[in-house]
Amino acid sequence: MTTSVLPNQPETPSEALARQIVERLVAAQLIRADDAATLQAKLADGTVKAEDWRLWVELSGEQRGEQ
Repeated sequence: MTTSVLPNQPETPSEALARQIVERLVAAQLIRADDAATLQAKLADGTVKAEDWRLWVELSGEQRGEQ
């Protein structure tokens, strides 16, 4: 997960938005909690690719028993 450089620094706007998005995706079971930290870091950095989304959603579906 991306964090501010100094431990006592508040999170950046990008980090805050990424955290909120990931929390909602996990709550909606669209991604697995196991993938949350990776997704959050990539969202905050702006490095998420289409392939990443597809993999996370597919893995979540498998976990729920969907095919």
